[in-house]
Amino acid sequence: MGHYQHEEQHYTKRPDDVTAVIKKYQRSNPRTSLVQVVSTVCALLACYILLYAGFMHGWWAVLLIAPIASGLSVRTFVLQHDCGHGSLFRHDYTNNLVGRLCSLLTLTPYDHWKRHHALHHGSWNNTDSRGRLSDMYSDCITVREYSAMTKFQKFLYRFKINPILSIFVMPPIIFFISYRVAFDAPRGWARERLGVYLTNACLFFIFGFLIWYAGLKIVSLVSFVVIYPAAVSGVWLFLVQHKFEGVLWKANPQWSAFDASLTGCSFLRLPRLLRWFSGNIGTHHVHHAAPGIPNYHLLPCHNDHPIFQNAKVLNMYDGFRASWTNMLWDEDTRKMVALRSVRSSRNHRLPRVRAYSLK
Repeated sequence: MGHYQHEEQHYTKRPDDVTAVIKKYQRSNPRTSLVQVVSTVCALLACYILLYAGFMHGWWAVLLIAPIASGLSVRTFVLQHDCGHGSLFRHDYTNNLVGRLCSLLTLTPYDHWKRHHALHHGSWNNTDSRGRLSDMYSDCITVREYSAMTKFQKFLYRFKINPILSIFVMPPIIFFISYRVAFDAPRGWARERLGVYLTNACLFFIFGFLIWYAGLKIVSLVSFVVIYPAAVSGVWLFLVQHKFEGVLWKANPQWSAFDASLTGCSFLRLPRLLRWFSGNIGTHHVHHAAPGIPNYHLLPCHNDHPIFQNAKVLNMYDGFRASWTNMLWDEDTRKMVALRSVRSSRNHRLPRVRAYSLK
């Protein structure tokens, strides 16, 4: 990887020439979008049919297609994600219909997730807007906040962000359990609450039929081998796109959405096959700069303007390394630092920290 530095220029709004480029890619192609949805969903359903048939007849070799089904599940989630932004199709009705149908495969209530994700896009990497449960993988605390904690609070925080728990244990809990509850949903979110209940009702009938037909053991096995790797992969993608070496956090009024898209999101370069399964979501800086761009236009937009080259580029190794590094935001050095580098002071002075160099 080459040397990397954020440009000193601060963007309070999106430059006009960038807006002109973005407008070229913000309009979806209905045929392309329809082909994406039909091909992805049909392929995923075919994998499920083969897995159920194989396990019911003792053909354990069908486990070989489980990774494909998991990849297709991630891609289905990205298509649902695009529908939530209104970018996959040109009409809200079509986006909402497709998004809600995809939610039955991703186990993610569409309307509830859509509302929370919109809040994420309005304030990510803003130190004045933190603490939402739905942002647990993009949030961080500051060195001062960590230093002010008691020993027990520090233990709980380290336990919560431990990679074993956050990456490998929590994802299935989130998708199987947390999304069955309308968490962080104020009383005014009537549609979002209803969406959770209706999604749960549909899933109850779907899984009830599958258990009646194939048995609880096989349904549990198929769900685990497909959804667990997909959930872990999805959480990992979200984590490394927002918490990585070189990311910047700002407070109001310095924070702006476009500026944060360049300094608060990574450009995760994945191999071509993984890029397809992940729906180009690794081009996350462009997505945050213009959420209305459908997944198949993100990379062309990135290549069409030099300003997008300012985003931090991560490869697979960088992504794995970032996901195993617990980081805090140091407001003094304006850098992310490793949790292990923070040393407590008996005199309750600010801790010494070893900042990562931006390379």
